[in-house]
Amino acid sequence: DVSGLRQGAPPRLSWAERRGTATVIHRGSRTTHVAGRVDALAPMGSGHVVQFAGSPPTVRWVAADGTLGRSTWRTGRGLAVSPRGGAVAFTVRKGGVRVIDSAGDRVVRMPRLPFQRRGVPVSVSSDDCVEDATSNGCAVVVNKGGRTPKSWLTSSHGIVEDMPWPITTAGRGAWSAGITRLTDFGSCSVMARSWQTRWRTCDFQLRSISPGRAARAKVLGLPAYADGFGPRELAVLSLRQGTVLRRWTSSRRSATYFDQVWEDRDHVLVVTYQGGRWAVVRLGTDGSMEYAVAPRRGSDMEKPFMLQTR
Repeated sequence: DVSGLRQGAPPRLSWAERRGTATVIHRGSRTTHVAGRVDALAPMGSGHVVQFAGSPPTVRWVAADGTLGRSTWRTGRGLAVSPRGGAVAFTVRKGGVRVIDSAGDRVVRMPRLPFQRRGVPVSVSSDDCVEDATSNGCAVVVNKGGRTPKSWLTSSHGIVEDMPWPITTAGRGAWSAGITRLTDFGSCSVMARSWQTRWRTCDFQLRSISPGRAARAKVLGLPAYADGFGPRELAVLSLRQGTVLRRWTSSRRSATYFDQVWEDRDHVLVVTYQGGRWAVVRLGTDGSMEYAVAPRRGSDMEKPFMLQTR
């Protein structure tokens, strides 16, 4: 139940609100007005890499003053971001993968994946995707999707290989999570380090690993069975053991939540819908709850708020 929470500080991450056919991006005290419907965004330098809605979507860089970059890419849905935010990946047609990194404002072509569709990017291993004397390059994990889902890795080493599970759901550094079994009645997931299994669960789908050192890192758990308007339960688990540290469960007045993003290692931001009102709520791993963006009336057909990809 997210009604009547106290108002806390605004999000410390970038977030956006849709206003008709336009989007306003907030980054601290600075706002950027963008013409068009933004479906995903990630900070890059003084501006943002944004994905505009469409069939297919398009990706462009947007400066702090709203000026659009010269390049436009027709892409698959979603962005993936490196742990420190210095590289943003997206997919193009025929298994293509591109990475924009902040080192020299480069666009890097990763080795092509062996399928024709535009995949869904999941994770980027590091900020620098060009190998040289000071960099080992990076790797990008992409889900193919479709009736026979398959997860692939492409790296700046020139290596292209499939992941040991059909769907990857999270990745940070050497840690990655994937769905090993998906049926009409639920799913089972695995958490691995360097592809070596550390623990398994059929209680949750694992998403979004928190920032910080692995010894204190956490991972979000969504319901193992995804159905309906959106999830109404959320768990925080330890990264190394899979122990449930905190769990928000559904009740008659529970909110539905979207866009779960770690704000820092102890707080998660979620976009919530409850009783005809949308809000951005900050959840603490200590069980605390407060508004990061105050509730606003709106239809359940149109989500007005969006959090950056991280």
